[in-house]
Amino acid sequence: MKQSKFRFAKIQPFNREASYRNLNLFDTSGTSLSIASSSEYVATTAMSVGRINVIPCDRSKFDPKKSPLIAAHPGGLGDIKFNPFHPNFIGTVGDECLRLWKIPTGGLQSNVSKPDSEVTGMLGPAHALDFHPTVDNLVAVACKHGLTICDLETSKSIKEFEISSSGKDLINVNWDYYGKTATCIGKDYSLYNIDPREHKGSEMKGVKSTGFRPQRANTMGSKGYVIVSGVSSSRQPCVHIFDPRKSMKESLCEEELNFSPGYLFPMYDMDTGILALTARGSQMIRLFDCNKAVKKGELKSLSQGNAGIVIQGACMAPKYSLDVMSSEIIRLYVRNKSDIAPIPISVPRKVQDFYPELYPNTLSNQAYDTTAEAWLKGNDVVPKLLSIDAKLSLFNEESKKKIQEEEKKAQAKKAEEAEKKAKAQAKLEEPSEVRKKISAKLKRSAFVYLGGKSPSSKDKYYYDLKAGKPLHMYKNIDVNSKFIAFPWKAVGGSAVAVIAKEGKMGRLISPPKVRGHTAQVSAFSLSQQQPNRMATGSPEGIVKVWTLPNKPTKDLTDCEIELECSGKVLGTLFHPLVPDVLLTYSAGYSAVDMRLWDLTEKKEKVLIEAHGEAVIWGVTWNHNGSLIATIAKDHRVRIIDPRQNKVVSEFEVSQGSRESTVYFLDTTDDILAVVGVAKGNAREISVHNTKDGKCLDKMEIEGESGSLMPAFDPDTRLLYVSTNGAPSVQFFLLSTESPYIERLDRFKSMQDFKGFVMASKHECDVKNVEVAVGWQLSKNSVIPISFTVPRKRKEFFQDDLFAPTASASPMMSAKAWFEGKSKEEVKYVSLQPEGMGLLSTAPKEKLTQRELKYRAHKQMVAKPKAKGVLGHESAQEVREHFQNLAEMIDTTSNMWDAGGGGASSDDEWSD
Repeated sequence: MKQSKFRFAKIQPFNREASYRNLNLFDTSGTSLSIASSSEYVATTAMSVGRINVIPCDRSKFDPKKSPLIAAHPGGLGDIKFNPFHPNFIGTVGDECLRLWKIPTGGLQSNVSKPDSEVTGMLGPAHALDFHPTVDNLVAVACKHGLTICDLETSKSIKEFEISSSGKDLINVNWDYYGKTATCIGKDYSLYNIDPREHKGSEMKGVKSTGFRPQRANTMGSKGYVIVSGVSSSRQPCVHIFDPRKSMKESLCEEELNFSPGYLFPMYDMDTGILALTARGSQMIRLFDCNKAVKKGELKSLSQGNAGIVIQGACMAPKYSLDVMSSEIIRLYVRNKSDIAPIPISVPRKVQDFYPELYPNTLSNQAYDTTAEAWLKGNDVVPKLLSIDAKLSLFNEESKKKIQEEEKKAQAKKAEEAEKKAKAQAKLEEPSEVRKKISAKLKRSAFVYLGGKSPSSKDKYYYDLKAGKPLHMYKNIDVNSKFIAFPWKAVGGSAVAVIAKEGKMGRLISPPKVRGHTAQVSAFSLSQQQPNRMATGSPEGIVKVWTLPNKPTKDLTDCEIELECSGKVLGTLFHPLVPDVLLTYSAGYSAVDMRLWDLTEKKEKVLIEAHGEAVIWGVTWNHNGSLIATIAKDHRVRIIDPRQNKVVSEFEVSQGSRESTVYFLDTTDDILAVVGVAKGNAREISVHNTKDGKCLDKMEIEGESGSLMPAFDPDTRLLYVSTNGAPSVQFFLLSTESPYIERLDRFKSMQDFKGFVMASKHECDVKNVEVAVGWQLSKNSVIPISFTVPRKRKEFFQDDLFAPTASASPMMSAKAWFEGKSKEEVKYVSLQPEGMGLLSTAPKEKLTQRELKYRAHKQMVAKPKAKGVLGHESAQEVREHFQNLAEMIDTTSNMWDAGGGGASSDDEWSD
């Protein structure tokens, strides 16, 4: 049996992003669908009586703050429908008149109360309307006392068919396929077939006698049948199919539905023969195949789905507005008391493409060359059918041009983005490309086996120290090429211990300290450009800059520079490439501010007040120090040009009420990572586009629940995440392309972490494939951690692991930087030691004995096997040979039994 090609049709549920919400719609309870759609607009009844809300189908053009209305009928609205030939014309009926409204290009900008055309003098109050299928602006109107045919071109009523009996208000009207007759339904559940030109009308007498109460009618195309929805004598929702050309007492097909008892909304697609049914007050939508309903006497159920909202009205969008490249065969618009939602119905396909078998020819949406006067004289026009274009789903020329222009813009934008990306890639040196080639060859990350190692001997780290209280964001330790600094536990005043790296490690009872604040230090940092310079901050709002001796032997109490901020100093951060530039951020009682200082002039240069009262959590510089990124307690990320004192980009992230920090991932500053605690206390990493804030990917950080202390290597994009009070460090590889986040291994230390920081890449032992050096602060120790990747051929420089890194030499002076001269490219240097060749250009490695044996074994297995004595080439053939021999043996007799032709005589054994 041939099955329907629409049997897998899928109903997509309510999508919040694609819907129109909080519109203050009118809660309808009549016989109207209360919603209509064209290829450009959706119209529905508004909260005010007799008013219509018109919104664009293109969600990007919808402005929820503007909602101009059409004041259609002050006395109440009966029905609304769009002109099938003009998507910006909408017809309405109410009171005793028909009105046509024109929606201006770009949509409604203000309230409209004057119609484009109006026809009055109906046969009583108007309840429903239907545009003629071939004659433009010819409308059939169902009225209290009969059917009125109106010409909107002349604003006149041209034909009337009066129903004399009382109580037979017409509440629904529907033209047949050719526009010759109209099927009408009366308020007393009468069903009529009316030919208005011949002034003939017949009531289908047998309908009321069966107990069937019709509600809405839909023509079923050129076959002439009419599908009518209603309720049965037992108040059960049902559907009947009639032939209005015959006088029948029974329907050709009837189907009772398992639906809620609300008013049914039937929507029939003449192209596919699919009937979409829902009901007022229901959330369920059902699809039926009606192509063979008359022949078989029943409707074939295709599928059903939940719309996700309580439906108060529904309509079917025109066929030429579908997304045919996504196999969308039908689109419904449903509404409730406040929202309008598109419900796409599609046939799933593995490949996104145009499938012509899903799209039969459909009615043209271009006006025919005929008039209402010609129709009155009996000149009927056969409806034209058009095929759907795979690339242009709309038929009129204006829509085609519009889509072509959009495609050109999209292609130009794509080319521009590709060119920008190519320029960014061109800035990178050769090893990065080599790293990509090797990674692609391995088909996994080069850092998949990254591991850590801490010294086991006490003379390889510092111990017996007294670490002070944790600081803001747990920035409790800092290092540069010469010194290690961390808060020291002191009674009264402040103390930051400073250890020279050149000295011996071991027991640390009383190291040299920086003492200069009356209260505990609230922030400190070491300069990477000027290793002998350190900055400290205090809760009183004082920042002090110190010059450290190469080998400190005693406490320092006299600072070089003293700066004044407002409120508690939360952080100090030296510029990564320019000396004598210091960034500080603090929190006062009424505001949070960020300041940039020129240490050569010893004064403030820039005051940034973009954060309001939101406490700043994390701050980071970009690759060349021209931008900074911040994340604050208001969950907003801000990309700031500090010298222009301008917020370049700002967006909200999902991080919760606990601390978070940010890192730039690329040299174009387009991708940014956020590390922190999301809502629900889930610790996570998220990657965002800095232009629009879109979250590209996110991953939960497993394990402990303490505060995070992350460290990031911008050269390799490796993120090291430690946790306060826990002994482990987790590794993640971040990327600017999908997959954006890759979980690697973890390292477990001997002691719990109280602070964690990464040293400069210039300190790595590249000959032993040391990709990073970290420093751990515990309760009473400072421990170096070596992060390495195991490799066999260490005699070569592992250029897939060591990307070029920023030079340690200054990029420019502080004065030049504050004057805006930062367009110079960052100088990148290779970490390749002299005399070491590149791994990517190294000769192939000689095979080990084990590998040689394995290859020899594979070659031996691949060789053709010698034939046996009987010509067999495999064990299977030998097995089959002996099985065949066994089947030939006679197993019915025993050769050792006496008797038979070969038996011995009785006296053979006698003496």
